[in-house]
Amino acid sequence: MLILEHMMPLVLICMAIAIAIIVLLLSSWRYLQINIFNIIIVIVRLMFLALLTWCMLQPSYKKSIINLLKPRFLVLVDSTKSMLKSPPVPEATNRWTEAKRVLDAEQYPWVNVIGAECDIDGYSFATDLSARMDLSAVKSIEVNGASTVLRSSLRKMCDRYRGQNVTGILLLTDGIDTREANDDWTTEKWPVPIYSVRLEPPAAWEVEPNIRVDSVTTPRRVTVGWETELKALISGEGTKGQAINVQLFRNGALLNEAPTQIPDGGGAREVSFKLQNPQIGVYTYRIYLPPLPREVYTNDNEYIVNVMVIDSKNRLLYVEGPPTAGYRFLKRVLQDNKQSTPLCFFRGPKGKYQVSVGVQGSMTTDMTEAQLAFFKIVILGDFDKEELGEQRALNLAKFVEDGGSLVLLGGTKAWGPSGWDNTPLKKILPMKSHGSMVDGKFPISITPEGRAHSAFQGDAKFWEEMPPVLSAFADVTLSAGAESLVTAETGNGSVPLIVAQRYGQGKVVAICTDTLWKWQLDPKISENRPFQRFWDQLLVWLSPTEKEGTTRKLDIFADKEQMFLGEQIEISSRLADQNDKSAEGITVNCEVTTPDKRTIPFTMAKQQVIASGKSYAGFAFKFNAEVPGLHQAVAVTEVEGKKIVSDPISFFVKTYTPEEVPRPAKIEILTALAAGSGGKFCENANELNEVLSSLNFSKKEEETTKYFSLWQHWAAIGGLIVLLSLEWIIRKLRNMP
Repeated sequence: MLILEHMMPLVLICMAIAIAIIVLLLSSWRYLQINIFNIIIVIVRLMFLALLTWCMLQPSYKKSIINLLKPRFLVLVDSTKSMLKSPPVPEATNRWTEAKRVLDAEQYPWVNVIGAECDIDGYSFATDLSARMDLSAVKSIEVNGASTVLRSSLRKMCDRYRGQNVTGILLLTDGIDTREANDDWTTEKWPVPIYSVRLEPPAAWEVEPNIRVDSVTTPRRVTVGWETELKALISGEGTKGQAINVQLFRNGALLNEAPTQIPDGGGAREVSFKLQNPQIGVYTYRIYLPPLPREVYTNDNEYIVNVMVIDSKNRLLYVEGPPTAGYRFLKRVLQDNKQSTPLCFFRGPKGKYQVSVGVQGSMTTDMTEAQLAFFKIVILGDFDKEELGEQRALNLAKFVEDGGSLVLLGGTKAWGPSGWDNTPLKKILPMKSHGSMVDGKFPISITPEGRAHSAFQGDAKFWEEMPPVLSAFADVTLSAGAESLVTAETGNGSVPLIVAQRYGQGKVVAICTDTLWKWQLDPKISENRPFQRFWDQLLVWLSPTEKEGTTRKLDIFADKEQMFLGEQIEISSRLADQNDKSAEGITVNCEVTTPDKRTIPFTMAKQQVIASGKSYAGFAFKFNAEVPGLHQAVAVTEVEGKKIVSDPISFFVKTYTPEEVPRPAKIEILTALAAGSGGKFCENANELNEVLSSLNFSKKEEETTKYFSLWQHWAAIGGLIVLLSLEWIIRKLRNMP
């Protein structure tokens, strides 16, 4: 077909050529004599204009070609270790041998039947899908894969051939160890029919009973008081219909039991437990299956996970000695405060601490660095140096430096000669007492700094008439940067009563009286409530805001929650504040605690990490599991001399993979895939041969169009040059200008 591709309107081209011809003829008639040479020149010019018109029209030749496209047939073969397992029956061959026999064209003609009508593409898969290969090459692949990532491989294959004419997929696998929490995914709708076959005789695995915990799913970080669910996937075979008692342990103590049953021929069941999470802390949950009689493989009968229970409110710790009137009044205020979650300890008989407010969980009065990390505010009662202890004082000082708030309620012990001034708390104290406490009835007043402070906001007149206190320290010196918010008028003048200062990233408040609770006995308490009002507003100021709290948060995450011995897990971390320039050039380490309580440090390398679907600059390293059981990992770094520790994560290492344990093929997976895709599951190779040999193949026609330019051809361009040269030669021979 001839087509014209000119961009200029055809009318204009015709007009231009017509004008050129008219001008040529008129000028020739007027100025040229009639002779043979001039006639030749006119003819040459007309031929040139004709050829130029051809080029201006830009003619092309279009040719359409119809091609018949052969459909494709895909063969997907499992290359994992379990394919080398043989059923325990006489003269049985392994699954890999049976799979290669299915692909033998001499035994089963389907290969030649389909090959004559289709292009057959072969693939192998284990932890990933291989590149395309010829069917002959499939038989020689190496069978040593660690896991059967079947779902992902099928999806990748369907994506590769999306939009193409695919007749079907032959899937040769035993379906073991797909690394999925359950088998619900097999019911998905697949775009291509999937055909599969049994690679071992039916009922060939009448062997010893075996049950196992395949996986456990539960939120790993929950809010205190929230009810969550722990789901355990239990599977097995050879159970003879016996009941299985699934046991749930928390921190080593039996918490709950749930019976279930697995068919003798094999299968899986999901068992659920409700977790109440009433207390903050880190809890270890263990799912355990008591072994069945004659069960040999028992190393996979348990699974352990860690769950961190936190509180969304500002957590507050209050530790007091023997309960006093001030303790009783303050704990009620803390209990009624809606902005914090208090945990209040007091020292009871024989020096044993008891909880009067809040849920203790795993918390104690040891005030370790790990325990203090759960709290935003700490209130400390009247303790001397010996009662407080060196280590607790060090931990409290670091707690304030890292952004925590500390309230010191000290009395004669704390502010006396053997008090806090002789402990590591000395550097963060907002004041120092040089004398003893004096008793009396001392009026109080709010200082200008106090009136501007959050603790004394509201109606200024309200704070002008405050009840007096009955005790104060006569000789107090403020630390640099500290502010006196309230003073008491004693016989020796005005002395600080409430002092506050910022230290490091945290805040410290000192109460220099043990009778502040007298504010609770104000005759106008029902109207004014000065004691509760003061504490409520003070706690708001003490609670770290997003700006005041440390913005340097170290996140840690892993690419999986379970693995097997010999496998590798990647642990990554990143600073949450990516704009923190002071964090440039830092080193991040990861400390992994193994089940035998050994802590192993690793240096994490800088690299891009993926979090929440986005790529960030971070750190990572790969950990090889050498001990089975629950592992815990934390990331640790130091920025401007301050140590930053991430929340812990945990992962469970199983003893061996299902690929290495003799067990029957999971036929239920193959039948579900065939049913969901419109394919068929065959009981033996002969049935598969009949099914595949009888498939109908539809070839698609594809039209391709080829274009050939007729004006850019060498003949057209050469013709123009020849005509111009011919006229030039004639004119020269005739001495024409």
